[in-house]
Amino acid sequence: MNAQLAYGTRLTLAYTAIVAIAVMLLGAVAFITVRITLEGSLETRLETTAKALRSIVDIKDGHLKRLDAEDREQMQGVLGQGVNGAILYADGSLLASNLASPPSAIRRAIADPGNRRGSVTVGPSTISYVAMPVFEHGVRYGTMAAWESRGVYDDAVRITLIALGLAGCVVIAAAAAAGGALTRRMLRPVAELSAMISEIEATDLTERLAWDGPNDELGRLCTTFDRLLDRLETAFERERRFIADASHELRTPLSVMRVEVELALMQERTPEAYRSALARLQRETQRLEMLAESLLRTARNDAGAVTLAAVSVAGIAERATARMLPLAQARDVTLTSSVTTHAEVLADPPSLESAVIALVDNALRFAPVGGSVTVEAACDGHNVRLIVSDDGPGFSENALREATGRFWRDDPARSGSGSGLGLAIACSIVERHRGTITLQNASNGTGAIVVLTVPVAS
Repeated sequence: MNAQLAYGTRLTLAYTAIVAIAVMLLGAVAFITVRITLEGSLETRLETTAKALRSIVDIKDGHLKRLDAEDREQMQGVLGQGVNGAILYADGSLLASNLASPPSAIRRAIADPGNRRGSVTVGPSTISYVAMPVFEHGVRYGTMAAWESRGVYDDAVRITLIALGLAGCVVIAAAAAAGGALTRRMLRPVAELSAMISEIEATDLTERLAWDGPNDELGRLCTTFDRLLDRLETAFERERRFIADASHELRTPLSVMRVEVELALMQERTPEAYRSALARLQRETQRLEMLAESLLRTARNDAGAVTLAAVSVAGIAERATARMLPLAQARDVTLTSSVTTHAEVLADPPSLESAVIALVDNALRFAPVGGSVTVEAACDGHNVRLIVSDDGPGFSENALREATGRFWRDDPARSGSGSGLGLAIACSIVERHRGTITLQNASNGTGAIVVLTVPVAS
């Protein structure tokens, strides 16, 4: 398995590669520019020399005039400093030159009328030349030529290439070193952040990064991570309380059942005493069953996201009322529904129906014998309101604030035998549907009202 390079190393290599490409491109442009400039300078010098030779020579009696002493002195003044020259007749014979014997390769090259400039090899050297034919009235009378060894220019080009190569290597090495240092400096806060995060354990989510640096990308990352820790801490604390409360709720009926069984086994009892003990066990078993069902519903509501679809509120209210009607009749409570809207909401039908059932079940527990519970549905244009009301004792001040919390129960005179999960389950379901639950007491002082609000499907 190939080990992957560290992020800082990859960043440094990428930065160095970019700098290397830029340096090579700039070096290539500089080298080409220098070479073209030197070539142009050489050709310009030779061309200027050839023109100067042309100004020395005169045409007389249909041929080039031989040079006198003054002309030869001028020719020597024009040539020199590495530049040589020659004047040829039209037939290629030599008229004059600063050299006793110009190279034969040069003479052959410049004797051709169509050959104006080029290079020839003479021994170990390469020589560049410029030839300028002499014409008058369309007649060619001869050729002026100037040439120079390319050694100096080729050396200059070679030195330029070496210098650019060495400078490029130095720049790339410096860029790699600077890039590595800059990368380490830039990533140092990330390394410190990683070390801080590694010290935060699931058992202690109270620590925070508390970034006090600039509000840049790293600062926003730290702020986002702190908000994530806030949510995780809240979720862990909620789960911790849930487990503790569930353990407490389960321990009580189990303890009662254990004591009843132990007492029944301690000595012989009458059939009536056994029946009484079994009746108490049955009640505790029913309570355990109800609590287990509530815990299961809570776990299901906390797991995953619901699948939403447009459903009729009237149908949900009517089905919930129909399902709870037998329980209402068993408790001698009148359960009615009043639906004045056919609006639809985006909901998971089973979940939302469970929330309404939980509210109705809670109302039936507190409604007095012979009392009534009403389920209403109305729409105000943007939201649908499902209202469950009863004529029981109503909510206490504490219940109005805390009743939607898991396992919260009021004093025994008000809370009855419930598990403290009904309103919490309903609240959890409604919040997942982007809705709210509001608890209030009836204006006449008798009865409780729970309002479930869910946005209308757009």
